[in-house]
Amino acid sequence: MGEPSYSTNPEFDSGPWATISSGMKVLAKRGRLVVADGHLGLFRENGDLINSAPLASVELKKGFTYSLSSIPQLSVGGTKYKVMVSYEHSIEHGLGDQQAKEIQYEENDKLSEVIRRHGGKA
Repeated sequence: MGEPSYSTNPEFDSGPWATISSGMKVLAKRGRLVVADGHLGLFRENGDLINSAPLASVELKKGFTYSLSSIPQLSVGGTKYKVMVSYEHSIEHGLGDQQAKEIQYEENDKLSEVIRRHGGKA
């Protein structure tokens, strides 16, 4: 089975605004988290794939709180990642901190719903 096509009709796409880190290392400051065809993909700024997995094997947990904004933790193929999907985008586009946090919570909820719908844990 080939790699899923992440460019056609994604169920969730963070756009190029996801901050993706593993441990203390930031892997992508403007990366992308995409869910399509029952798979989740994490991408670097240049489009290189960091990791991917079928959603049924993905686990999303409520992560630590930074500046009162929850940062979810994804387990993808046994590797844990912290992902902020929209906060930086919101701040850069002139929203206040509280508004950016609310959007982040909404995006986290959307991602959780998509993962659960495909048999993953969230």
